[in-house]
Amino acid sequence: RTLSLSFARLSSEQSTDPLRERPGVVSAVGSSPRKKAKRSRMSSADATTPSSYPPGGFLFLSKMIDLATAGSDWRRHVPFGWADPPHGWFSGRVGNAVGNFPPLLSYAEYLRSSGADSPSSWSPRTLFDYAFGTDSTRLGDLTSYESMAVLLVAVLALRSLKARSIPRFSEWGRRAGRATHGPEWERGNEDRIKKFGEYVFRVMHHSAMSAYGVWYFWDKPWWDVGSEAGGTKLLYLEHPAHPIEVGMAWYYLAQSAYNAESLLSLLQLSFVVELRSPVGKSGLRSPVAIGWSPAVRGDFREMFVHHLVTNALIVGSSYFRFTRIGSMVFLVHDISDVPVGFSKLANFLKWKRATAVCFVSMVLVWLVTRLGVFPFVIYRSVLFESWLLVSANGLDPIYYYCYRHLFFILIGLILLLHLAWFLMFIRMGWLLVSRGETHDLSEHKKGEDQRAVVGAGADGAQTTKEKAN
Repeated sequence: RTLSLSFARLSSEQSTDPLRERPGVVSAVGSSPRKKAKRSRMSSADATTPSSYPPGGFLFLSKMIDLATAGSDWRRHVPFGWADPPHGWFSGRVGNAVGNFPPLLSYAEYLRSSGADSPSSWSPRTLFDYAFGTDSTRLGDLTSYESMAVLLVAVLALRSLKARSIPRFSEWGRRAGRATHGPEWERGNEDRIKKFGEYVFRVMHHSAMSAYGVWYFWDKPWWDVGSEAGGTKLLYLEHPAHPIEVGMAWYYLAQSAYNAESLLSLLQLSFVVELRSPVGKSGLRSPVAIGWSPAVRGDFREMFVHHLVTNALIVGSSYFRFTRIGSMVFLVHDISDVPVGFSKLANFLKWKRATAVCFVSMVLVWLVTRLGVFPFVIYRSVLFESWLLVSANGLDPIYYYCYRHLFFILIGLILLLHLAWFLMFIRMGWLLVSRGETHDLSEHKKGEDQRAVVGAGADGAQTTKEKAN
């Protein structure tokens, strides 16, 4: 009994020890608050390390299988314990990250909030106000029904506009070619004349989008790269609560429509589809024959991959509300595509001096934008600052580990294509300096026949006017 009373008295004295009340002082029992906080941080960090989850690639694959199988219990059929929690490669269950995002305003919800009697009582005025006067609507998500309807109309309108305008632009090229090389130039250059009109349209588009992008994003803080207080960190801080302004939503819609239409145009220019009888001389055959078009680009494979990756990134960045990052990529590409277009136009007409000037400006702008800003500002931020989504915004790490490699790889593929095209530019520049010949290797992979391009007289000799050029 005496020992029990003594121990109770000692415990009471320790509980009222003033040293235990002072922060940072280690008492005889327990540890300081600083050490407790450190242990808490360490345990929290351990919970968010990649080793706490299956590999990111398997997380993404598991998510795709879950979507394809409509949530069936497919994991119980996976052998070797690969789907056994917690460390099985297929054990991760990734929920709907976007389901936790602030909802975007639908047109029906806009009508109810504006005091309409029912969602069906729409009017052109309310539709206009919703589309062009309201931020953070579903037009900011390209996977929404509203955006898909607008995209369909925009792509059809763009194709109609191109069908009407490109023949007129091609006529400009025909007249310029005649004035420079004489009427004989037309005979072997019909494909070149058609592409001239196509690139006039592209130059107009990229110039307009570059002008709008510079004006709209001029004072956006995430472009202030040298700022320690913000800069590219603002691409992730407070995400996904970033408001999608009307200007941003329509900028994305316009860019998406153009890129989707460009993919269709690339396929249309590159392939020839022929319908034929299913019965041939040697027996049955396919009723559809597909072959390469004479107008196919020399860099078709690179351009096709570029369009596929670009469209995937456009839809993905819109769905996950990374429109700020996507807008930076758009602007860098638009600015660099303007001198590319002018260089092609000058080369189509074989204006050697203009081609040389445009080529030098194209290479310099490409270096600054696609091999400077794109990898060392945008891609660097995606690689090393996107963790702020977890550390600062509280995003569940499983979403980050699931989707980060998808964006890392797709953006990295675009960067590799930029490097491949730049090496092509170096070859073109070497041919220009060493031989005095202008070859567009993106259109003709093995180079251009200079006599066929410029045109020849009836006896095969170039005219004096062509030689002077």
